[in-house]
Amino acid sequence: MTRNDALRTRACIVVMISGALAGAQAAHAQPQQAVPPPADPAGQAPAQADEAEKRERDRQEAQAHFQKGNELMDQQAWAAALAEFSVSRRLYPTQNATYNAALCLRHLQRFDEALETYEALVREFPQLSPGDKAEVLRAIDDLRGLVGTLEITAAQPGASIVVDGRERGDYPPVNPIRVSAGTHTVRVYKEGYVPFETRVEVAGGQTASVPAKLLVLTDSGRLRVTEQTGKSVNVVIDGVVVGMTPWEGDLAVGDRTVVLRGEGNLGTAPVGARIQARQRTTLSLRAEELDTLLHVDPTPAGATVFIDAVPVGSGTWEGALRTGAHRIEVRYAGYVPAKRQVNLARGQQERIAISLERDPEAEVWRKPSKITFDANAGFAVVPWLGGDVAGDCTGGCDGTVGLGGLGLFNAGYEFGSGFSLGGTLGYLTVFQWSEGRTSTIEPVGLAARPITVDDALRMSTFVVAATAGQRFFESVPLSLRFGTGVALGSVRDARSETTRAPQEGAVQAYPTAEAPSATYLYLSLEARLSKRFGDRFELGAGVQGLMLVALTQPKLDDRRELWTKQPDAGFFTYPDDALTGSTIAAIVPGVNARYAF
Repeated sequence: MTRNDALRTRACIVVMISGALAGAQAAHAQPQQAVPPPADPAGQAPAQADEAEKRERDRQEAQAHFQKGNELMDQQAWAAALAEFSVSRRLYPTQNATYNAALCLRHLQRFDEALETYEALVREFPQLSPGDKAEVLRAIDDLRGLVGTLEITAAQPGASIVVDGRERGDYPPVNPIRVSAGTHTVRVYKEGYVPFETRVEVAGGQTASVPAKLLVLTDSGRLRVTEQTGKSVNVVIDGVVVGMTPWEGDLAVGDRTVVLRGEGNLGTAPVGARIQARQRTTLSLRAEELDTLLHVDPTPAGATVFIDAVPVGSGTWEGALRTGAHRIEVRYAGYVPAKRQVNLARGQQERIAISLERDPEAEVWRKPSKITFDANAGFAVVPWLGGDVAGDCTGGCDGTVGLGGLGLFNAGYEFGSGFSLGGTLGYLTVFQWSEGRTSTIEPVGLAARPITVDDALRMSTFVVAATAGQRFFESVPLSLRFGTGVALGSVRDARSETTRAPQEGAVQAYPTAEAPSATYLYLSLEARLSKRFGDRFELGAGVQGLMLVALTQPKLDDRRELWTKQPDAGFFTYPDDALTGSTIAAIVPGVNARYAF
């Protein structure tokens, strides 16, 4: 059996006056009295007799609420059971009701309140048995790991502190402000100052500091609140008690939420008030018995809660309402608003959790557009340049794979969706060699003769292109980019007679070099993964595929006359060999650096 199971089992067993657990029947027995029962009122003065009679009525009512709470705990209706135990404690505090209230709070994950209730159990009932006390102390130790502390600083003395709609005293607080681990809305208010509000993450066992500096109110309006029947009740504005009716004071310009709160269940439902600069707004409200309680837990934690179209604050809200139907709405920027309809019966205490769904089309999720610059450097691998040189290296010819480098500088405009348009400037160079290739020369006035040559090809081009890309993810960005443009340059062929034994009848020639111009259609597709360094700078690595389509194919000039080494041959010309093919493919792995404005 787990500890939680043990706690739930014990919650249904009434502790006897000695503090020991009773049998199964004691689970619904009369709650233990915190003080000895009053003496027989017959011999007491009338005032004492009346007090004793009231105390007995409270005890019996407390017992009824306690028994109902036990029944609700059996059904795991923790919120409803907590309400019964809380009423029982208020009427006639007992060890059992306090213990069960703490257990319900723990199940509801209201860990800070559970911790306070367990501590009250030890403090108010010192007669706990050693075993029971040890178990409660273990629960306290566990809960302290789930509860953090808020440290409010820099506020004005006397300012009211409200956390998640719950008043937590004035600044500076006398006791530590403990809250369950998680996100909380903190509001600090003092008349004559602009209210301070923020959301803060609090870790279990840790202290979160909240500097709540209040600014003097300069642009304000006045609000006057009265109770129609003349009752003197608390005026609560945005969760803070500001005074008693009739009340009038200066408030910051904007929408405010006002409720009246009196003794017991006396009060009003939330009412909206719009405060305008240098104007006076008057509210006349009627306090009535509000016999239902509603607790709303929104997700995200900072979502705004509306009750019957009146905004009642950000984050968790709890308040008394009239019996009947009420409309609840929760809104938060970037999420789809959610609405609930609830019918509250007399005496009902309802807890509602509302989780909002993210709206992918919302403006808040759209990343801002930006200007980007990035530079690529890569190692180009070209299987073959093709044409009549590399493409004709067969038989005894030895050829190499084309190798080179590519450097690109890119500038672009990236939209919030990650789609980008831009331009590229760069330089591409590729080298490829062949040895022992059989070719021909044509001596002037004579028939063509064979020759064995070595070719050293070097393609050098400048790249100008337009690009379009798409970027995915933010933690490890993945970028895809397509480019199209032109590559302008030349292909140089340094040709010499081979050092191998020439073929029979071959003519020997002096080395020569020629670099005809070349123009290609440039096509590229790039994929890259990057790592972010801050908000603007990235380093990445990727691979780029290139395709060059010859618009003007570079060829040797077959009219260029060259000298042979043989006097009888005289001048000669090489044929108009195509130095590259009509298409050239390349793979370029490389690195990238990017900066965004």
